[in-house]
Amino acid sequence: MTKPVRGRADFLDLGNWNAQCSMCGRKRKGGDLVRNWQGLWRCPEHNEQRQPQDFVRPVADNQLPPFVQTATYNFVYVCDPEGVTAIADYAVADCAIADFISPAFDPTVTD
Repeated sequence: MTKPVRGRADFLDLGNWNAQCSMCGRKRKGGDLVRNWQGLWRCPEHNEQRQPQDFVRPVADNQLPPFVQTATYNFVYVCDPEGVTAIADYAVADCAIADFISPAFDPTVTD
């Protein structure tokens, strides 16, 4: 009968335990593994440094104008004879009067 093959981590180390590298899967003692920036435990030779570009912060780009001013004009619509007339395609909302045709309205005149 053959004896099982002993690996690198098959020895007694009180207070230490066997663990597996998340990259290569090799069995190691837990105290020999290092934790990488993603939170995974790896062999020291498989540990990778975090990309320095992950820490780059852009310069704040403030695109606000130095001041703003609200518009001071108000648009006031004036109802004309065409808009007051209660004929479809001529009447204007809030101007049309029901059953009323303005005496100044001339449907033959086009814009």
